[in-house]
Amino acid sequence: MSFINPCHRGLAYGDGYMQGDGQLGHLVSLSGNDLFSVNTDPEVRSFGILIKDYAGGEMPGIYCNGGVYETDVFEGTINPGDDLKVSATGKLTGGNIGNDEYVIAQAISVQSGVLKFKLLI
Repeated sequence: MSFINPCHRGLAYGDGYMQGDGQLGHLVSLSGNDLFSVNTDPEVRSFGILIKDYAGGEMPGIYCNGGVYETDVFEGTINPGDDLKVSATGKLTGGNIGNDEYVIAQAISVQSGVLKFKLLI
């Protein structure tokens, strides 16, 4: 079962609604007035990361505005200190950050399939 654990939580936003479904650990962007959708484009600014699974139309809980978290929801090889962006499936990933891509988080550690990271959004 996937998880996201707030080690030192930032703000948790709980207003607005989901446009489409989203899963725990997916990054979301604003898609309207208090309307959020899963972000799959690293060139689109993310608002935060989903606290759990949400169906379209539900009011989501979103971690945003900093904090330190750990999760098993990420893609690719990530090393401590790596800048992280959103993947094509809406998850955290490492790799080169393009000129128009947004850095979302910074990796602190990756051990036994668990990523600890500092949220920058």
